[in-house]
Amino acid sequence: MGLIENIIISATKFKLRKSLNMGDAKEISSEGLKEYRDVSYYNRSGKELMMDIFEPIVEKGTELPVIVNIHGGGLIGGSKILSVGFCRQLAKRGYLVFSLEYRLIPAIRVYEQFDDVCAGMDCVGRKLVDFDVDFTRIYMVAESAGAYLATYVAAMKKSEALQKAIGYKPTNMVFRAMGLICGMFYTTRKDMLGYFLSRSIYGKDARSQAMAEYTNPEHPEIIYNIPPCYLITSKADMLERYTLDFAGELGNKGIEHYLRHMGSDPKLLHAFPVLDPGLPESERVIDEIVGWFEKHVQR
Repeated sequence: MGLIENIIISATKFKLRKSLNMGDAKEISSEGLKEYRDVSYYNRSGKELMMDIFEPIVEKGTELPVIVNIHGGGLIGGSKILSVGFCRQLAKRGYLVFSLEYRLIPAIRVYEQFDDVCAGMDCVGRKLVDFDVDFTRIYMVAESAGAYLATYVAAMKKSEALQKAIGYKPTNMVFRAMGLICGMFYTTRKDMLGYFLSRSIYGKDARSQAMAEYTNPEHPEIIYNIPPCYLITSKADMLERYTLDFAGELGNKGIEHYLRHMGSDPKLLHAFPVLDPGLPESERVIDEIVGWFEKHVQR
């Protein structure tokens, strides 16, 4: 990594933290839950990573539906710590929740991030035998850059072309539906992300050339290969246009989805359901995501 790239990434991290107030993610009570924090696992290249698990306390033998969470942070920052309160809210609604981490740019490129997420999901799949689980109800949630990772990882499951471009195998897990919060879907537009981060995200080598065709999430190999999506944004979301455009293309292509726009309340900033999960508006969104999931149970 070059000096200029590191300076750009450091400056972008600072701006993200200031814009999102990421250092002050709100938590909620863990009452009624069992928590297993910083559970160690290894990715496919032997690198140790961590996950958090949030289990509702229910009557023995109750089969729990499952949610896998992927945190945001622009691919260059963030951590699963940001999602603790959000994951607790989901678990309090009767879900067994796994929150994954992944390595960050510039230490690696996005291809390895996809692989980290897929490896984490496979580890979740192996851990499910330790719990009473309803295997017909497995879902995924993600915010910001996590929503970008979730979209591509979900598409990889069905798209051999995308697997080949990324250079890694997909997860073995199958998700019935996704909840995508304030998604960072576009990474190569002529905006701050596209101008300053796209090269750091994809690199400049043979892999970036192979991936170039697929950097737009509206590509048929992506958009036709993802499960039904619930999408949420607001006027104060700095990536509002990303969600609106992606939802518009899902509609144009007849892909099952639901778009919730939360209006112009200035406190409903980017990723607000995750960073401030106790807000009434956040709880409404979380209830809607759960409702969306319950409409998509394997029959």
